[in-house]
Amino acid sequence: MSLLAASALLLPVAPAFAAPESAENSVTVTVNTGSGDLNVRSAPSTTSQRVATVRNGARITITCYARGTVFDGGPYDMSTDLWNRLADGGYVTDAMLDTGSDDPVVPPCATESMRPAQPRAAGRTVGSNPGEEGSALWGALEKWYFASGKRSYPAVDGAPRDLASSARAAGWTVVGEPRDRAVVVIPPGVLDAPGTGHVAWVDATSSRPDGTYLRITEMAAADTAPHIWSGRTVRAVPELSYILLP
Repeated sequence: MSLLAASALLLPVAPAFAAPESAENSVTVTVNTGSGDLNVRSAPSTTSQRVATVRNGARITITCYARGTVFDGGPYDMSTDLWNRLADGGYVTDAMLDTGSDDPVVPPCATESMRPAQPRAAGRTVGSNPGEEGSALWGALEKWYFASGKRSYPAVDGAPRDLASSARAAGWTVVGEPRDRAVVVIPPGVLDAPGTGHVAWVDATSSRPDGTYLRITEMAAADTAPHIWSGRTVRAVPELSYILLP
């Protein structure tokens, strides 16, 4: 099946993926979920954003593999941390592909971290938004609340620049590697953040030749009034930290 035909089988539920890896050494395989569609994720993780689905029985092209979170189940009732990247971008678990092997059948992804995805701990929560209404913190935590299924807010306080420390003290997972489904903490002077720092919600991450980029939604961004939502794509510079929603 051609790449065009395979990509037509994808049913997108979010914006476009990152640029694909080289097609060299790619392999065409069959989706086998037993029933239902196969979820395509933005990263090799069961908790990352679902960016598309693929129909059971579809023929798809995979270009490289990554090690991520362990997936349990599928028609073969197997446990595996092996994820394959599609030619159009996005990752699918190896547990639901007929590849002829339990081992990788494509090369490792050159532009992705080969370490397992960071576990996401659930910390202390509160029933109402701890940020000042209309502020950047309030906006980021409203996005968290709705992404969590309207369950709760993280028990954090302080200025945006101190949010990572506050979240860590409350038991939430804070990492330095770019992640989606997370609040990104932006220190003062970075990405136009004011002296108090800035926070935003990470909707998606993508890899480009010059690094990793974040698509963020934010409130009260630089030169923007309180209560105003906006969005932008920014480079994931090393100074950023990420508070992960489980």
